[in-house]
Amino acid sequence: MVQYYENISRISNSIYLISVDDGFVFYNAGQQIQSQANKITQSVLIRRIEDITDKYSIISENGNDGSEIDIKNGRNNIRISFSLPYYRQAKIKFQYYLEGYSKDWSDWSYATQKDFTNLSSGKYIFRVRAKVDDSTISEITTFEFRILRPWYLSNWAILFYAVVIVVALILGKKIYERKLQKDSQKISDRLQAEQEEILKLESEANEKQINKLQTEKLQAELASKNRELANSAMTLVYKNELLQKLSEEILKLKDENGKKLADEQVRKIQKVINDGMNDERDWHLFENSFNEAHESFFKKLKIGHPDLVPNDLKLCAYLRMNMSSKEMSSLLNITLRGVEIRRYRLRKKLNVPHDKNLTEFLMEL
Repeated sequence: MVQYYENISRISNSIYLISVDDGFVFYNAGQQIQSQANKITQSVLIRRIEDITDKYSIISENGNDGSEIDIKNGRNNIRISFSLPYYRQAKIKFQYYLEGYSKDWSDWSYATQKDFTNLSSGKYIFRVRAKVDDSTISEITTFEFRILRPWYLSNWAILFYAVVIVVALILGKKIYERKLQKDSQKISDRLQAEQEEILKLESEANEKQINKLQTEKLQAELASKNRELANSAMTLVYKNELLQKLSEEILKLKDENGKKLADEQVRKIQKVINDGMNDERDWHLFENSFNEAHESFFKKLKIGHPDLVPNDLKLCAYLRMNMSSKEMSSLLNITLRGVEIRRYRLRKKLNVPHDKNLTEFLMEL
């Protein structure tokens, strides 16, 4: 028993708080006390809202003015204390319901406080009522409060997220458009490169075809010139052979009396024949035709072997045409033995290896 507990405190002009043995009562001096014992004239009062998250702290001591209380997100474990200002001694039970949290009203109990833990952010309405002596039920008292969202879900945070998302979308769109442009440019460049490569290949193919045609044309022209040169050479050979035969036949000629021609007459005729066989004009015509068919052949020989004489150059040309020794002897107006001697001397002047054929050596120039 607590001594000297007697105390009367005035809450307002007409409401007084009176301490009694097992608690306290509210007295309304302006309200007529009704005679009915079972009638409750007061509603349940919300005495205190406390934070019990990690240490006890009072959030509010006035939950009866109808205003909504905001509670920080990290302080979402609360205790609500309540009481009924009833002046008579009686058995008082309470029943509560937290809208947004509870599924239904709680059972009746004598408890004058209730703890709620791990409340999610959002709006809640706490409803409480009292029952006196298991018969009379008071009016429902309501208390509204709101558990604020965490800072990262606040309006400013959401606005920031929205701005970030919008900026990210804009940047993403620009990056995508730039990437798309680069990819398009790469595709365009690749197509252009492929087109250029195709054109290049076609140009090279055309150029090769042109070169091939030109080569074939040159080869055909060379073959034609070689044929002309061969015909010209054979004509000279035939002419010289004919003159040689004519020279031999002249020696056998006899006059009307059966006597041989005079030596002076024979020498004159032989001179004409020899001049015909050694006519340099025939050689110059042959040389021009040979140069057309075998360009720079004589030039290479003269540069590489400046000691070659005209007869050496003639022999080189005849060997280059792969003529026989008999044909060369007729063109050069010498014997077969003389042809072999000239071949030997020419081989030494050209420094042809012993294992190399002279004709092959000249044909490779």
